[in-house]
Amino acid sequence: MRLCLAFCLGLAGAAANAEPPLTAEAFDALTQGRSMTWSEFGLVYGVEQYLPGRRVRWTYLGDTCIEGRWYADGSAICFDYEDRPEPICWEMTVTPTGLGATLVGVPGQTAEVVIEKTTEPMACFGPKVGV
Repeated sequence: MRLCLAFCLGLAGAAANAEPPLTAEAFDALTQGRSMTWSEFGLVYGVEQYLPGRRVRWTYLGDTCIEGRWYADGSAICFDYEDRPEPICWEMTVTPTGLGATLVGVPGQTAEVVIEKTTEPMACFGPKVGV
């Protein structure tokens, strides 16, 4: 049932992607101090913690945490992670179910949807446990 709900929310988020992209200030206000659970096609795949100073900590479910930072590039919010040679950029929007994200430069990319947000820190596995 939970996966079905997440899938339906994903479809709603994709349809609502006509909203204008969030500014860096609006994105920061919605995310700072929170951990967001992300899904695509109805499946949860990762959690990101938004820290002060536009820093982030990302993990695919069950994987180690990766440090990074985000910054604005035009209408996109770009994420630069310690394990990637190039940043990844998204246009973020507010949807009826949370936040939507469309990958920049990939036409027709399905929107992602935040299915849960919390002020609790996320769990990290691997060498940076408790960081």
